[in-house]
Amino acid sequence: MEKYIKIYHKRNVQLALFCAIIVFLPLFIVSLFYDIVPEDTLISFIPFMLALTCVAVASLYTIRFKKLIAEQEQIYNIQFQDDNVEHLETTLFLSDDWLIWAGSCAFYRQHIKSISSVRRFGRAGSSNQVTIKTNDDKKYTVWCLSASNVKKLKEWRKS
Repeated sequence: MEKYIKIYHKRNVQLALFCAIIVFLPLFIVSLFYDIVPEDTLISFIPFMLALTCVAVASLYTIRFKKLIAEQEQIYNIQFQDDNVEHLETTLFLSDDWLIWAGSCAFYRQHIKSISSVRRFGRAGSSNQVTIKTNDDKKYTVWCLSASNVKKLKEWRKS
């Protein structure tokens, strides 16, 4: 379980740093050339503080991740295992018995009632919105870029 939390945190930190650097660089360069405000160089570091805040807030999802796994372990009297895990996408994994969206949610195969998907189109291209309905009638949304991965999820559920 900790392995997937680390993957989730690593992805969030990388994304936050990338965004912070994109905003920081122009602010910092301008602050070096044009000294308008006395502390403008310090102001250019604010994006890193915002990125840190975003990572901290996003890390709260790991609480739900752990809670979901613990509930299913108790209901089905099993242990979380990632035997024969297959990496489908950035944070999406499929093992013998678990569908794992690293750091966000994980589902034991028997806990999934149904898997449905809708293809969504946006400015950046298409993606698949996968809705997972569980035995306790809750719905969770997972995003897949590849239609073949959606097919793998559905086949995995049926097997």
